[in-house]
Amino acid sequence: DSVRNVVSFNIFIRGLFENGKVEEASSLWKSLQENECVADSTTYGVLIHGFCRNGYLNRALCLLTEAEDRGNDLDVFAYSSIINGLCNAKRVDEAIDMLDRMAKHGCKPNTCVYNTLINGLIRASKIEDAIRFFREMVTKDCLPTVVTYNTLIDGVCKAERYDEAYLLVKEMLEKGWKPDMITYSMLIRGLCQGKKIAMAQSLWCEVVEKNGLKADVIMHNILIHGLCSAGKVRDALQLYLRMNQCDCVSNLVTLNTLMEGFYKSRDCKNASVVWARILRSGLKPDIISYNIVLKGLCS
Repeated sequence: DSVRNVVSFNIFIRGLFENGKVEEASSLWKSLQENECVADSTTYGVLIHGFCRNGYLNRALCLLTEAEDRGNDLDVFAYSSIINGLCNAKRVDEAIDMLDRMAKHGCKPNTCVYNTLINGLIRASKIEDAIRFFREMVTKDCLPTVVTYNTLIDGVCKAERYDEAYLLVKEMLEKGWKPDMITYSMLIRGLCQGKKIAMAQSLWCEVVEKNGLKADVIMHNILIHGLCSAGKVRDALQLYLRMNQCDCVSNLVTLNTLMEGFYKSRDCKNASVVWARILRSGLKPDIISYNIVLKGLCS
């Protein structure tokens, strides 16, 4: 009967946390303790995750200590929640220490835990630490996934270390991982921001034209924006035309970007053609569209 009560409690309290009812969940937890109903590891996991998710990190840390002191074997779900909470609170050093702490209590960090930590380190701009733990994963029998690589690639791109991002994609391919649309979109955006347009175009040619990746409208828009920013409006136009040929429907962002590119290159005639296409295609111009036109005509 006690077991059934705990199981019911776990389900109920998870629902309260998911609906943001933290105080009600706390009251229910207090009631369980007063009725001497013995909480199990799942209970502590649900409580820890719930408090972390709702921003009550210190309460979660107190529960973690309590569970460990009582000998409850917590799983990676609980520790991942704590690590994520610590990273969100910019307490990154404590998040790093949590790896040793969980191992000490018999919980081996897995890929999910490392992904959480690496993501937190990236958000805290601790790129070197993120790379160090990324490399450590293999030695701990934790294979990086596409999510791990994407997180790191995004981080090194934001740190303007574009060559390293390019090498990470090559490493993925060499190790048999298949980069996805997100991987290539992040890398192409990074290369464009780093003014490495030739590398971005070469990568596009390799993965889209040679390997047959079906690029979506977001990926097209990233490269079109990069080409326009670099003054390569003709290349951007060609990409736009090919986009329509391969059944990828352009959107307002595509045409706004192209129109702005033509205005910046002082090609008002083609900018007007793009504006006419926006109106003819049934797309509704937004404030950005009108600003581009006004600025273009006044310059």
